[in-house]
Amino acid sequence: MINKIWLSGSRGFVGKVVRKKLFSQSIPVTYISNRGSKGVKGIDFSDKKSIESALLEFGTPNTFIHLGWANVYEPHDERHIDENLKNGKNLIDTLYEYGVEKIIHIGSSSEYGDRVGCLKEENIEPTGKVNNYIKGKLALAKYGLRKAEHYGKIFNHIRLSYTYGAGQTHNSLINQLYMSALSKKKMRLSPCLQFRDYIYVEDAADGIIKTTELKKSGIVNLGSGKAIQLKDFVKIFWKRLGCLEKDLHFGFFEQPGDEQSQPIAFLDLSVLRLNTSWEPKFKIEDGIKMTIEQLIQEKLN
Repeated sequence: MINKIWLSGSRGFVGKVVRKKLFSQSIPVTYISNRGSKGVKGIDFSDKKSIESALLEFGTPNTFIHLGWANVYEPHDERHIDENLKNGKNLIDTLYEYGVEKIIHIGSSSEYGDRVGCLKEENIEPTGKVNNYIKGKLALAKYGLRKAEHYGKIFNHIRLSYTYGAGQTHNSLINQLYMSALSKKKMRLSPCLQFRDYIYVEDAADGIIKTTELKKSGIVNLGSGKAIQLKDFVKIFWKRLGCLEKDLHFGFFEQPGDEQSQPIAFLDLSVLRLNTSWEPKFKIEDGIKMTIEQLIQEKLN
């Protein structure tokens, strides 16, 4: 049977790449959003009848990939624990009632909080500071897992690690580094002592699509499975831009006090590795090289 998919968030940084890959695989996809545009069906996620109308128009999909989430770059926004959460619950309830077999929700590795070492794929409470974005993601994951069990369906909650690549928001670290290099300006940064599990966006998109093959509900980690200090990531990126390390001013700004501490931690990738053929393909150096090449190409176009 052909796996029909609904995808939200197809205009976002990761969603654009997922969309491109699904199209290249000739998988039937309907793109949906709270705000429609050309090629994207507008649905009021807060309105059950609006969702039902779209189901009648396009047919019930086998799988729904929920990447769409408003105000992701404002982690303390109340919308994450109000509107976004309510909309997600409404989608889950309505889609399961109409026969959708699997829902894949994209969360964040930050849901583990300040835990250290190898982060197992467990539905556990985070430690340390937790912002509203994380609270909303955790709440929807719990709700989805409970509803999937009730309806006899599948719910996979992906904890996606720090994803990099061309196409991020204009004020992202990567774009700031690139623009500083273009203008030949020194780059002023925080100490950048925190650690991150970085994954290249192409690997992230492949992992999301591979999650459609899983036969059981649960938490799914998606990252590189390795930790790198942010300072080292910046140095590699800066060097690849052809710039001198002496022009990186670490510690010019303080790390924001409301950020998670981000200790040495990396994701255990057992679920995808043991149940699908997915493996991260791109090393940090290769992903950075491709990112810069795409940024240069975008600048030329």
